[in-house]
Amino acid sequence: MDFPQRDLTHIIERQALEILTQQLPKEWIIREMTERDYGVDLYVEIIREDKKVTGDLIAIQVKGKEKLKIDADGKFKFYTIKKSTLNYWLNLPVPVFFVVVCIESEQSYWCNVRDANRTDKFIKGASETLYTEIPKEQNLSKNGLILFQFNYLREKRWGAVENAMEQSLMLFNSFGPFILMCKRKSDSQLCSTTVQYILLQHYEYFYLLSRYILGKKPKAISEWYDINRLELQKHPNRKGITFSYKVVKQVIKYFASDYREAVRQVNLLVIKYYPTYYQQRFPYLYVHLKLRPLTFVHSDWFARYYNDEYENDTMNIEKKYFDDFTDYDDYDLIDDLNI
Repeated sequence: MDFPQRDLTHIIERQALEILTQQLPKEWIIREMTERDYGVDLYVEIIREDKKVTGDLIAIQVKGKEKLKIDADGKFKFYTIKKSTLNYWLNLPVPVFFVVVCIESEQSYWCNVRDANRTDKFIKGASETLYTEIPKEQNLSKNGLILFQFNYLREKRWGAVENAMEQSLMLFNSFGPFILMCKRKSDSQLCSTTVQYILLQHYEYFYLLSRYILGKKPKAISEWYDINRLELQKHPNRKGITFSYKVVKQVIKYFASDYREAVRQVNLLVIKYYPTYYQQRFPYLYVHLKLRPLTFVHSDWFARYYNDEYENDTMNIEKKYFDDFTDYDDYDLIDDLNI
């Protein structure tokens, strides 16, 4: 007698889901979708080590493959990603990952969709579909899971990171003169509220860029308020939370170099490495950066602003705060100097 047969694809999909759910931490909440034709199979809620449920939600699409061929570079290609599916993923309000599960080895490999899109890793294939390469390190082993969670946390804050990228690129030209203005003040003098606001705004951009672009763990702003509070205790007549220039200079010493490096890296991301994405994301800023290099391309930036070695040239530093540097306007030095 003739009976329907279960499709092999459905069997592999079910096996892939079972393997993946076994590999995710037991504490995490896994919600399987009843309809999975639109690009999401699971919503997974990450539970912290203290078992608190904080609403950290990820959308996951699962793809099963009987076997995977990993090349000599430690990557494998995954094909047949529809452009409409990618658009759907990018439009969702939560970070999206797709996971490829090898049935033979029972290994799972993940891809951060938004990061792959930003970094031009979705490539148009022979047909109208897209493909991407996934490194074998992006698995669900102990180390792979740490990387997975870091990617999620970065993606969760990426809107703030991109704001820090844009604002720091726009404001960095004035950062050098601002440093010099502060360093020329007496340590005992209290800074103005405006100076403190400017300093902390730059520091907030630095904190995000250092954490998610440079991969470091900088001090939180609250730590500098604690340091300033201890400093104020030495002067009983002083009240409030205004920084002394002694603390301002400590903050500058702590973050100026890494901030400059982070902005340099961001500049390269925007104009050199991933211009397709960032030209759409920051269209006017992109043009400005191409036409007028930022002042950190000057090899003497530290000598001029941090070490104050150009006294004759920087007598009226307040004016420099608003000036454009025109030395390089007629030259395309981006590739030569921003390396």
